Amino acid sequence: MKNSFTIRLVVFKKAIKIAVIMLPFLTVGNIIAQTEQKTEKSTIYTVNVETMDGITIPYKIRVNETRKSNIKFAKEDKMKTDQAAIYSPEHVTKLIYVDKNADNVYDTYIVLRYKKDPNDSFEFNPTKRGFAVEVNKKNMEYIFGEGIYFVNNKDADYFFVTEFDEY
Repeated sequence: MKNSFTIRLVVFKKAIKIAVIMLPFLTVGNIIAQTEQKTEKSTIYTVNVETMDGITIPYKIRVNETRKSNIKFAKEDKMKTDQAAIYSPEHVTKLIYVDKNADNVYDTYIVLRYKKDPNDSFEFNPTKRGFAVEVNKKNMEYIFGEGIYFVNNKDADYFFVTEFDEY
């Protein structure tokens, strides 16, 4: 009976030691998890473009949106349990996939990044030659076969755009 008590005591001490060692890691992980918020959304559009020959080509466009924002709290609530969150601008990344031949492989990838204002909106509009993206009255137009075209030069500074072609 004395041996089983000794074994249980040793197992209990090891369990306590493991719990004490893991506690700082769990606490730090919990704190880090609360400093950033991330949301994702995906939308698919179909744009029909008529060529000079009168042939209509359907383009499938998929837009994956990722928004990241840092969670900040009011300084006066620092030691309170229920802290008030304050506004932090969201960093938005739109990954736009363009497929022109209705297969499972996308032909062009466009990465569009910008900082989201509290009251701006994202609009996707088909055009005769491609599609246009409008964010907070800033425009970017993609012309099929030619690439990215900005409506005016001031809008080019609002977006960070990268384009990749798949061969």
